[in-house]
Amino acid sequence: MNTIICHSFPAWDSPYIKSTLELITRMAATHRVIFLDYPYTLKDYWKTDFAPKAELRGKNGGKRLVQTDFGPIEIYNSLPVIPSNWSDQPWLFEAIMKANAKILGRTIRKILRTVDPKTTQVINAFNPVFGYYTRKYWGDIPLTYYAYDELSAAPWAGKWGKSYETKFLNTVDRVVVSSTGLLEKFTKIHPNVDCVKNGVNLHHFLGNMASIRSVKKLGYLGAFDERIDLDLVKEVALAFPDYIIEVIGPKKISPGSSLPNHVVFLGPKPQNELLTYLSQWSVCLIPFLKTPFTKTIYPLKINEYLAAGKPVVTTDFADLSDFEAIIRVASDSASFIRGIQRELRGDNRLKASKRRDFAVENSWEVRTSQFLKAIAS
Repeated sequence: MNTIICHSFPAWDSPYIKSTLELITRMAATHRVIFLDYPYTLKDYWKTDFAPKAELRGKNGGKRLVQTDFGPIEIYNSLPVIPSNWSDQPWLFEAIMKANAKILGRTIRKILRTVDPKTTQVINAFNPVFGYYTRKYWGDIPLTYYAYDELSAAPWAGKWGKSYETKFLNTVDRVVVSSTGLLEKFTKIHPNVDCVKNGVNLHHFLGNMASIRSVKKLGYLGAFDERIDLDLVKEVALAFPDYIIEVIGPKKISPGSSLPNHVVFLGPKPQNELLTYLSQWSVCLIPFLKTPFTKTIYPLKINEYLAAGKPVVTTDFADLSDFEAIIRVASDSASFIRGIQRELRGDNRLKASKRRDFAVENSWEVRTSQFLKAIAS
């Protein structure tokens, strides 16, 4: 059995849905999968609730075996690393990262003692800074960079992400991206790029539940963060005063008093409970701003909405041509509101069935097969 090692930025224990974890989990059905977890810092150890503190202290050598629905995954945690993004000086940042690479290097060597390099591949999941500094430890094992956001525009990437992504690209064998926008970017700077778009967990979202009409609801699923057009959300709320607008997901920005009281924040919910909420929404919304960051997003939530059979109205924040026959894409607030009105009037069982059929073609199982084919070429 061939081996996949994922050197990940997303943390295994993150409570949020991540494309990396969805793909890697399904690869365990056909491959031995080893997951080199997010490089937790000393600060993370104390401040992050879901940090695996026992493993970060070195319990069982920092290794644990997790049984998933698709197969076992071996998870490795290094000892905590030194925080580095605070540094403004290139020489100091480099010194810290070289020290951090040695910390991770011990764990990488431990992993490599258990594999056959000839039948192993490494996927670096959106972790180019650590990828650059640890590249030498992987030797001649083929290395794929998996990019699912525009790093240069990501608020959390700090001052170092963009430059190190460029450096890291010179060391990798191939790149896999998650959107058309990222495909356009990377094909200009790397000779071997494939696009595998995000999928949907059909087990949790595929449903035939009819909308519950006794309470009128619209909804948004996902992080309420800097991507959200607050003015648009307010205009929608004012245009539909008799509808509750539910937001399910972490609230990372505070709208203050700018939104009416019928915009309700429910917080994050377990994935297996989401269909219950979506079934009550008459229309699902994606009120994203149009920015350099959102331009390259292929949002997970579109296929989740469609798997639930729900109408979708979104802004034109990115290339959404894959969905043009199945959702409504609005260029301004007026057309966004008109789109909601039309979906409220025109939704029916036939349309719901077509949405679910569309989502089935975009399952994570399909995406995983595409990803494995891309890295095998």
